[in-house]
Amino acid sequence: MTPASRRMIGRNAGLMTRELIFETPDAIEVESREGYEVTRRRVLYEEVLLVTFHRALGTPYVVFMTVMTSLFGGLALIFLLSIHEPGFAIAFGIVTLPFLIPLVIRLALKLDLVTVFGRRSKAVIRFPFRKRRAREVYGRICSRTMEVQRAMVEAEPVAAPIEEPPLPPE
Repeated sequence: MTPASRRMIGRNAGLMTRELIFETPDAIEVESREGYEVTRRRVLYEEVLLVTFHRALGTPYVVFMTVMTSLFGGLALIFLLSIHEPGFAIAFGIVTLPFLIPLVIRLALKLDLVTVFGRRSKAVIRFPFRKRRAREVYGRICSRTMEVQRAMVEAEPVAAPIEEPPLPPE
């Protein structure tokens, strides 16, 4: 397969993994990188059972950002209200912002997910910011899947009618 026939449609980054999702003429291809190990899996358009588009918060992300915001924000409040050290309170308040801003953005926009379920595998494409692109990718995958599966149905040979066995003589 030539690199020109693969087109990247998304990427996912987890705690220990990185995934690149490609669209090829006959499948959705997921390339996972875990450390030094690279694995590829495909969801063939012929085998697609379901394509979903939905929104989620991403609970681990929200919990982590909430804990960090509470920790540094709480320290800022303690320094400001109990110890009366405005310098430390401002410093911890500034450290709180890189956790608070993405948390508010995630709660407002949520995470768009396009999931392609096949018979043996699935592909998940996450879109944290580009909402229009998520809808475009969803529509393109659905239309391509319908196109390939209709072509398969049309290409199947029509089975000959089943002949009934002759009746036994009376």
